[in-house]
Amino acid sequence: MFDLRETLMQTSQIQLVPIGIDAWRVVDAGRGPIGHLRVDRDAQGEHFAVKRFHPSDRQFHALGRFWSRDDAIDALVLST
Repeated sequence: MFDLRETLMQTSQIQLVPIGIDAWRVVDAGRGPIGHLRVDRDAQGEHFAVKRFHPSDRQFHALGRFWSRDDAIDALVLST
C-alpha cells in the first residue's frame, strides 16, 4: 500500500528552525526555506498555521490551519 507520509520523509529532509515562541522556519535541505509554521491556541485547542514563501514576490501566502503539525508540514511540502 502506498504511504504518502513515508514517501515525503524519504524524498525531503525537512527541518524546523525556531524563530520565536511557537514559531518555526520550515527548511527543506534540498530547496532551502519553504515557509513558516506557527502554533495558535484557543478554546478548541492547538492549531498549526502554515505560510508558504513565494520567491517571485518575496512574500508569505497562508495555506491554512491544521489540527496536527504533521498535516501542516505535509501541506506545505506538497504545495510546491
